[in-house]
Amino acid sequence: MTPEAQIPPRNARRPTRDDFVRAKAGYASGYGVDHVVVGEWLRTWGEPGQVPFAEWLAQQDG
Repeated sequence: MTPEAQIPPRNARRPTRDDFVRAKAGYASGYGVDHVVVGEWLRTWGEPGQVPFAEWLAQQDG
């Protein structure tokens, strides 16, 4: 039996506008950014037009 079999799948939550507002404030202050927002940015890795996190975050609505 593998350990993964005991862990139920999770539906990933997409970031909301409020998540992006908090992320921008957290990033600017150095406090940090919620994993929901970072996870959304990670989805862009390897895609054409991928940009650094700060640039991507500035482009998000919120």
